[in-house]
Amino acid sequence: MSPEEYLDRPWAWVHPAYSASFLNMRPAPEYATGEVVLASVYRAVGFGKGVISEGKVPANGRAFQKRLDKGKPPKVEPGWPQIPTEVWRHIISGTLRSPKQANQTAKRFLQISPVVPDAALYSQSARQSANSWPAGELVAKVIKFGSPDLSSAQGIWNRLFHALDVTEEDDIWARLIHSEFLAWRSPDQEDCWKPPVSLEQDPVVEAWHKSGIESIPARQFARDLDSVISLKGRLTRRQWTSMVETVLRIGTAAHVMWVCRANEVHFNLLLRVLRGEAPPDESEVRNTLVRINSFWRYGQLATGAISEVSTKFLKARAGLNLFLCLFGDITRKAGIKGPMETAGDFAGFLSWVWENMQLIDVPRFIGLYEKLLESEQRAVSGKKGIASNIGEFLRHVLGQRQTAEAGMDSYDQGYYLCKRGTHASAPWQVTLGPVAVMSIVHSCTQGSGAPRNITDLCGHLSEYGIDLQPQDVTGSSLGLTLRNLGLMTDSPDAEGGMVIKNPFEQLREPMPT
Repeated sequence: MSPEEYLDRPWAWVHPAYSASFLNMRPAPEYATGEVVLASVYRAVGFGKGVISEGKVPANGRAFQKRLDKGKPPKVEPGWPQIPTEVWRHIISGTLRSPKQANQTAKRFLQISPVVPDAALYSQSARQSANSWPAGELVAKVIKFGSPDLSSAQGIWNRLFHALDVTEEDDIWARLIHSEFLAWRSPDQEDCWKPPVSLEQDPVVEAWHKSGIESIPARQFARDLDSVISLKGRLTRRQWTSMVETVLRIGTAAHVMWVCRANEVHFNLLLRVLRGEAPPDESEVRNTLVRINSFWRYGQLATGAISEVSTKFLKARAGLNLFLCLFGDITRKAGIKGPMETAGDFAGFLSWVWENMQLIDVPRFIGLYEKLLESEQRAVSGKKGIASNIGEFLRHVLGQRQTAEAGMDSYDQGYYLCKRGTHASAPWQVTLGPVAVMSIVHSCTQGSGAPRNITDLCGHLSEYGIDLQPQDVTGSSLGLTLRNLGLMTDSPDAEGGMVIKNPFEQLREPMPT
């Protein structure tokens, strides 16, 4: 592609070297709430690729609603436990109802809380159209990034499937509604919940693992997801799925923010060399990537940080691809392979640029780059396109659900951003909800042979890019939540004087069924 063609459509194309790197954000995130991500994981892990796709969900929901309205479930076998149709209709529209966003209340579509697998057949796709993005595939990719190898990732994926299935380990309520959902399946949905297919080999992930950099949010996410999976059977189904959902929310969001920052770092290193600075070696590139894990401070206003990380990503993505479009042929002929695969590859690429500056028209590159930013101001400022989609994803997947439905204000307790105040225009700030706090504390303390303290908890949060100093915990909303939940106690033997307790340490045996 010529530079002129690239400038005409800068967001529709990426250079092959960029496409084959961890910097390329695929699948590209768009709007999604925590429940949308969880429902999409059901579809990805158990309903199989192509069996129940994201695009089929809205149509499935409309067909299911018609069957409910007619009060005619598909024919069931004699003796099948069946809830009276009127009661079942009330359960779907009431007990299992998930509140809509304030701007969705006038729209008619099913929105069911994804407590059991079949709820994901009919609701909670990112869009009410046939082109919804697959949030479940993003989760699978983050698991692969966070696991040491594909076999380990497959193990987590398999354990997630078996935990999401409804078995005798679940409470009686979950088994009842699961059984009723099965009775209302259409003929083409019979036996559609199956063990997951093998995760596909991903050259991008494999190349990343060669770098040996482990300090990324995805690594902590993989461990925490496994930790929460282990709680299955010790909580009610709704409690447990809420725990899974909150871990999915922070894991996917932190990974997306990390990829955004990694793009920014790579482009800034390239600009340094083009300005005449000596290139960094592999060790410096690696250390720079390790240091990008802090995204925001606990309690800070979040909107500006989200806008900054998404727009800087877009600018860096545009700059890297424009440079490769202009000079990629030169590097390829010189034997320089795709420069984005590992820290070593990128360091070698920067060294080549430094040593061959006479082949690179830096003023032309800078001029074209500035022209691109000026001609695409709405996209670059996050008003539309890729940066806007990333901002929408981060705000909605992390933010507490905003709903105009009476009595549903506190429905979402697994958030990481909440409003500072009750007014609709109040700003968003970084604050963990009670379920999010319990999941983080559980993951931080599980399997530890020694008591864990506030310093350990702050270190755990930092793995997801949330900066909070131990001395600031007691005066923060986190400290208040920890005390209200009985998860923090004073101890003269602990560093900092405060020990955190696992909220589920007394649950040694599965809950009675």
